Amino acid sequence: MHTHDMADQHLARALATLDASDLRNTAPRRAILKFLTASHGPFSAEEVHAGIDAALCDLVTVYRCLAALEEIGLLRRCDLGDGCQRYEYNSPGHHHHHLVCRKCRRVSSLDLCVVEPLERLAREQGYTQISHVLEIFGLCPECQSPQSE
Repeated sequence: MHTHDMADQHLARALATLDASDLRNTAPRRAILKFLTASHGPFSAEEVHAGIDAALCDLVTVYRCLAALEEIGLLRRCDLGDGCQRYEYNSPGHHHHHLVCRKCRRVSSLDLCVVEPLERLAREQGYTQISHVLEIFGLCPECQSPQSE
């Protein structure tokens, strides 16, 4: 399946979730979802705002929309250790973590999740609504080279 087709499917699923929620289906929310389902994040609110039609809304509205869309489970908030909250589309059935360079801040996805057995143990202990966040930090190969200093 092509990336464009997958993005269209993710957008359709996200809009259906939005319609089924208590939130209104507004133009800024649609634009944000379109941007995040078509692009691999995570992105800051400023990056999201730059990625949509600026005439749709101001930055404050983007912040509010991101928080609301996270609340209904469409977005996942990522803390990459620099004090900036970033968001990405929370694709059903695709769980991943991030590998972050401490120097250049480049982010790579890690599709392997080693925490799932721990979540299973938590469920066995009677916990519900379980989630986790795992980001791994290091120096990428380019930032390790002597020329990068």
